[in-house]
Amino acid sequence: MRREGDRPPGRVRRRGRGEPRPHQALLDRSDELRRRGDREGAIEALRRALAQEGAAATQATLLKSIGDLHGEMEQHEHAVEAYTRAVSLDPHLAPAWIALGGARERGGDLEAAAACYERATQSEPPLPSAWNNLGVTLDLLGQQERALECFTQASRLSPESSEVWFNRGNACVGLQDHDAAVAAYKMALQHDTDDPRVWFNLAYAFSRRGDLQAAIAAYRESLLRQPSDEAAWYNLANVYFDHREFVSAAVCYQQALRLKPDDHDAWNNLGNCWIELRDVEEAIRCYARSVEAHPTASSSWNNLGHAWSRLGHQEQAVACFKEAIRIEEEQAAYYLNRAIAYARLGSSQEVFADLRKALALNPLLSDLLPTLPALSPFAQDPRFKELLGGSAPA
Repeated sequence: MRREGDRPPGRVRRRGRGEPRPHQALLDRSDELRRRGDREGAIEALRRALAQEGAAATQATLLKSIGDLHGEMEQHEHAVEAYTRAVSLDPHLAPAWIALGGARERGGDLEAAAACYERATQSEPPLPSAWNNLGVTLDLLGQQERALECFTQASRLSPESSEVWFNRGNACVGLQDHDAAVAAYKMALQHDTDDPRVWFNLAYAFSRRGDLQAAIAAYRESLLRQPSDEAAWYNLANVYFDHREFVSAAVCYQQALRLKPDDHDAWNNLGNCWIELRDVEEAIRCYARSVEAHPTASSSWNNLGHAWSRLGHQEQAVACFKEAIRIEEEQAAYYLNRAIAYARLGSSQEVFADLRKALALNPLLSDLLPTLPALSPFAQDPRFKELLGGSAPA
């Protein structure tokens, strides 16, 4: 029986601060149209202002505003074009570098985004959002040590920023330093106790370091603030399961499934709860829902096979193990499980064929095989002794 893993913690960026505005007269019309929701008109007003403006720095600021409006309309290519023109006119305009980094990131180019955020830190070193965004992008690139350096700088500049501490905690999770992650998330909560993301990630860090009761409490705090968070219900269920509180785990998996009915992992793990609670028929129903939602979920097929075997339906069990092997043929446990089902059917040839495959994939199983009651009828078979390293049959 295999429980599927937790939902990982999320991340958040801290976007740029407001930058100095050019002459107000150039923007009044654009601001009015923007407030009305007429972004196309607002862009046109800015373009007219741009045509009348001769100073490169002011042109860059106007182009940055044009890029922002394109971004609000999800016209990302136009936004990138405007931001790129802005930084070419004024390479020291840090907010434009931050905006260009965000646009590059939304386009999936994290390396380019990191380069833009780094230019922002060089252009305006006291800008905490530039350091924070660079840290987040480096974290996503797997460069957690560099990310921590950025978050350290950001926290010095903005020590009361919950988001900076939150993102620092995420980098610590990436380094598997869960004690440091817990400390960072607690600092974030000192400045914002109502952010469900911080409670969620704090709970995740607690669970990773084995502090299950603290994890349960933190997930509960997260759900108080965001009851519709399917991932929090799912992870809370996993913690209850690991704490062997199977009734509570089942309740939480069921709540997660109300929010996301086709979550095959939740169906699989709910089935595991019913196995532990000795309701094998209910477990079969859950495992069947899991493979229906995700037909290539090999562990769910394996668990479904186990459940059928427990009820004595070995043919159905063999069929399920066969499907698990078809999907993931390098799993020794699947061959062993099918061998046990064949043993209960008395199919000796199939038993030994699967045992050989299982041992080829995991030789350490040789210590387990003599202890399995289902294989005891074959204990005196020369083929069994050969598998365990004894004499070959004559």
